[in-house]
Amino acid sequence: MILHLENAIDSGTLGALIEAIQNEDFTDGVETAGRAAQAVKLNRQLRLQGGQPTALRLLLEHLQQNPLLNSAALPKTFTNVMVNQYQTGMEYGLHMDDALMGHARTDISFTLGLTDVEQFEGGELVLEDTTGERSWKLGRGELLLYPSHYLHRVNPVRNGERLAMVGWIQSHIRDSQQREILFDLKCSMSEEFEQRGKTGQYDRLSKSYNNLLRRWAE
Repeated sequence: MILHLENAIDSGTLGALIEAIQNEDFTDGVETAGRAAQAVKLNRQLRLQGGQPTALRLLLEHLQQNPLLNSAALPKTFTNVMVNQYQTGMEYGLHMDDALMGHARTDISFTLGLTDVEQFEGGELVLEDTTGERSWKLGRGELLLYPSHYLHRVNPVRNGERLAMVGWIQSHIRDSQQREILFDLKCSMSEEFEQRGKTGQYDRLSKSYNNLLRRWAE
């Protein structure tokens, strides 16, 4: 399941945190690239380490409060969170993310746009599978969640600057299809409750959701 969300974080909060992040010192992105990826990675990055920098930690904390992210990802652990900076001419060529980062399995990747789309040209996030390619140009506040098993790249930024927070999630549910089934059930539960309250239909959906979650969760 690939999920594209707009306004993933309140715009006022997001603006203040972006301003603070832009004043931090970014380092060469090659520092966290694997041996093969080093040849295709050209960007700069700001990593979250030990809760610092504070603005990046707060950005992650606000993102973790998004109800749709939590319903879709069922996160157990967030790992290797950072902000990537792409200036004119920078890109990240086709690559595969590591299956393990630290002590966490990377089930889900996420990208949160931090720059208005009018401020840069190019810089699309492209996912590749056997059917071809799909691309997203993520603007400020837009979030893309996708299974980490895709080959993917960031197209060259032709003009301007692209900032985005990226990271990986180990889910309580390893299988992406099972996560999608649970997400659909959760959305149906919410819609039924909002429209009709605690009905018999809501109770049956809740029963199915929680019993599948109990069966599949790790």
